[in-house]
Amino acid sequence: MQIWHMESYPTGDQRMPHHVFPPKMITTDQLFNIAGVISYKVDLADTLSMKKRLSYVRNEKDKIATDVLTLDENIMDLEDKLETLYEPVEKDEDEVFMVLEGSMYYDVEHADDKWIRIFLERGDLIIIPKGKPFRCTTTSTGSKYA
Repeated sequence: MQIWHMESYPTGDQRMPHHVFPPKMITTDQLFNIAGVISYKVDLADTLSMKKRLSYVRNEKDKIATDVLTLDENIMDLEDKLETLYEPVEKDEDEVFMVLEGSMYYDVEHADDKWIRIFLERGDLIIIPKGKPFRCTTTSTGSKYA
């Protein structure tokens, strides 16, 4: 997982990194302090450990439902789907996201028009707190996440 401050007004392909210049990286602890986002690394190869982590998160956040979304170049209307996902949303409950394959960007607004970009890869799990605006997009390689 890599985390950085995004440029204020990103232009061009949303699937590019959009670092501020010079790049300003932050740690997972800083991410939590700035935006309230909790992060974990889940060993997907260790099934028992993965099930324990997911059970813990589900119980702690009172989550029951699970959705799996696959995003790759074979999806009809992929560009429309990506545009929809990139629209900022705020949820009434904490949202949990984990990348199963590939990579994704999640952007979290931490102040007015100030965004942090989180680059997630296989096994990265984040919890975005309720009421926190966020959006997501794939990297240029596509992804599958839960």
